[in-house]
Amino acid sequence: MPSISNLNLSIQKLENRTSRVRVTYTVCFTSCEATAGSTFVETAVLRGDDFLFDNTLMTLRSTCVKAVPGCVNRVIETTVANSTLDEDGDTIIFGWVLGDEDEIYAKVWLTPFVPTGTEAQSNTVRGHFGPAGN
Repeated sequence: MPSISNLNLSIQKLENRTSRVRVTYTVCFTSCEATAGSTFVETAVLRGDDFLFDNTLMTLRSTCVKAVPGCVNRVIETTVANSTLDEDGDTIIFGWVLGDEDEIYAKVWLTPFVPTGTEAQSNTVRGHFGPAGN
């Protein structure tokens, strides 16, 4: 399996109640993965760090990554509404805002891609296609 290291999250507040979210990490593939041309599904999510359970705030990326020899630095960057990052919610009492500090972290995993078959079924068309349907 590939190894993930140096995972880092930075959040920079912007104008219009948005923030720039940047996740960086290094992935190192084994020589066998690179030789085989293995493909992995890269999934990166933002999560809220809470006392009882952590909740997923949003998926930043879900895409395929092909193994290459050695290590690769990965960068995921997007602009997010601050309301998405407000995972603990603020309380407003008589116009006073009591802000609960939000604790956010990024989680990244690479899952081996395994091709599978798929099928679909169309809508059903009804009619008389025999002699009764002139």
